[in-house]
Amino acid sequence: MRFGITAFLLALIMLPAVVTAQGVPGISDPITISLSPENPRPESTATVILQSFSVDLDATLITWTINGKKSSSAVGQKSFSFNTGKLGSVSRVDVSATSPGISITRSIIVRPADVSLLWEADTYTPPFYRGKALHSYNGSFRVTAIPEMIGTNGKKIDAKDLIYTWKKNGLVVADSSGYGKNQFISSQTSYLREGEDITVEVSAPRDSIVASRSITIKPVVPKILFYEKNGLYGTLYGSALGSRFNLGQDEITVSAEPYFFSASSKSSSNISYSWKLNNSSVPSFAGENEITLRRDSDTAGRSNLSVVVQNQNKLLQGAKGDILISFDAKNR
Repeated sequence: MRFGITAFLLALIMLPAVVTAQGVPGISDPITISLSPENPRPESTATVILQSFSVDLDATLITWTINGKKSSSAVGQKSFSFNTGKLGSVSRVDVSATSPGISITRSIIVRPADVSLLWEADTYTPPFYRGKALHSYNGSFRVTAIPEMIGTNGKKIDAKDLIYTWKKNGLVVADSSGYGKNQFISSQTSYLREGEDITVEVSAPRDSIVASRSITIKPVVPKILFYEKNGLYGTLYGSALGSRFNLGQDEITVSAEPYFFSASSKSSSNISYSWKLNNSSVPSFAGENEITLRRDSDTAGRSNLSVVVQNQNKLLQGAKGDILISFDAKNR
C-alpha cells in the first residue's frame, strides 16, 4: 500500500478556551462570555464577547483586564480583543459589568494549542512522481492528527496520551476514536457528496485542553498518461507524451501509466487495460499496460491510439487516454 505525502495540506487548529465565571449569588447566569474564534491560534487575535438577555449591557460600565492588568473600561463595551501568547502560554481575561444594583464578573482562560491534519490517499502513482497521490472515487484515505499541546506542567503532551474523537460527515466513528488513536482510515461512502468531511477533536482531560479541526477531502477522477518505453533505459518517466506524438522510428513501445487508482502497482490484478488502434480493438495487448507499434508502410500518415483502464473492484475508478501518433514518409 502506498500513500502520497502532503506538505502541510492540513490547516492548523487551536483549542477552545477554558472558561470560568463568577457572579453575584442569586443571579443565574445573567451574562454569558464566549471566545471568537473558538479555537484561537498562538500569537493570533482573539475576541472575548459578552452577551445577556436580562442585563442592558449597552448601559453598563464594562471593565476588561488581561493577565491582571486593566486594559479598557467603557459603557457598553461588550467585546475585547487581544493577542494570544505562544504555544503553551496562558492568557486570562477578566471582565466586570457594573450598573446600579448589579455587579457581575466573568473570566476566561485561553491556552492556545495547535493540531495539524495530514491526509494521504491510498492510490497509485508512477515512480519518480513528485506530486501528491490524490484521493479518487471509491478510494480510501488516511488522516493523521499531529497535536501540539503544552500541559499545565509546561511540558509537551505526548500524542499517545490524548483522546481522539473522529467524525465522518458529522457522525462519530466510535471504532476509530479513543486514547492514542491519532489516525483515521476511511473510504468514500457517499457518491452524492462532493467530498468527505472529517473532523477530529483532541482532548487532554488532565489539563482541560481541547482542540478540534475539520477538513474536506474531495475525490478526483483517475487519469492516464502515456510514456515511451525505451529498450535500453526503460520507461522514460521524465517526459510524458503529449496528445500528439511524431513517430521518428520504425517501432515504439507506449506505456500507459494510471494515476490515482486504488492499486499497489500498475500491474495489479484488479487493473485492466483495453487498447484500441484507430477504433479497432487490439486483443493481443489486452490486459497489458503497454503496447508496441510498428510502421507497416513507407507513406506518411497518422493513427489514433487509445486505452481504457478500469479498476475491476471499484466501479467509479476508470479512465480513458488518447494519443495521436503521426509518422512521416520514409526517405528512399
